[in-house]
Amino acid sequence: METKPEMNNLSEPPIKNIIIEDDINEEIKNFINDNINKEIEEINKEKKGRKNISFAFRGIGDLGEELATIINPNSLCSASKGGCSFDNFVINSDGEIVSATEVKTCCHIQPKQCKKCSKKTPYYQENCSYCNNNEFKKITDSRFGIDAKAHFEYISLLKNYLLIYINDINNIIKISVFVIKSNNIYFNNYIKNQLKNSEKSNTCNLVPFSYDFYSSGPIKIIDLAYDLSGNLQYEYIDRFNDTYLDFDTKCLTSEERKKYDIPDDITTMPYTEIEERLELRNKNLNKSRGKTTRL
Repeated sequence: METKPEMNNLSEPPIKNIIIEDDINEEIKNFINDNINKEIEEINKEKKGRKNISFAFRGIGDLGEELATIINPNSLCSASKGGCSFDNFVINSDGEIVSATEVKTCCHIQPKQCKKCSKKTPYYQENCSYCNNNEFKKITDSRFGIDAKAHFEYISLLKNYLLIYINDINNIIKISVFVIKSNNIYFNNYIKNQLKNSEKSNTCNLVPFSYDFYSSGPIKIIDLAYDLSGNLQYEYIDRFNDTYLDFDTKCLTSEERKKYDIPDDITTMPYTEIEERLELRNKNLNKSRGKTTRL
């Protein structure tokens, strides 16, 4: 199987065996380990498949909400199966919600594209069901979807966004979890821009490891990696981390580097050193999504 490698978050060196001693952090690790072991079974099933059915990483939304209750041990989830309630919240003694967290997942282990016939194929399936070809192009178009209207409607309760990112990079499954504070100035301007200027969609499609992502001040609290046998390769877990992820300057254009006075040899920098200079990019928020197809 040939896939186009994912390059957007490979600049960070692996953090090996860093886990803050804490019972909850250990519970987080065990929960993700158990889920990865289940996914390995689905991966092996998918590899042998020929019916074009994706088995691996199908329930990441449920995984994200359960993980949030472990990260925030005093929190609850909504029993609703719909999308009209908070994903994760804390109540007072009267049962009233006093703070909430929105949980967003993005998985780039998604169907790939056959290089011969262009049909989509499950990520781990070894041959195309249509033409039996075994060379593919990796597709990474999943995003963190953020409801712009709800963000401002519930901003008094909504404290954080928990972003869960899953990818397979060179047969290493990586699960990273970030916190973005709902009161981050750039993040709020980014969402407000969508709400006020888009006639087509109320949803911000936040691209992982993009300019908008780094500009919103993400804080990494979990970073785990596994091989395809389920063996843990490295770990970082600190649910109390409050240090912003370094800003990756490779996402800047040459014009932005000049405007922000950042030399070409600087590849990362502390977020706090650039935070106040960051500006929204001009975007076409009303562009067509293009042609859709059932194939």
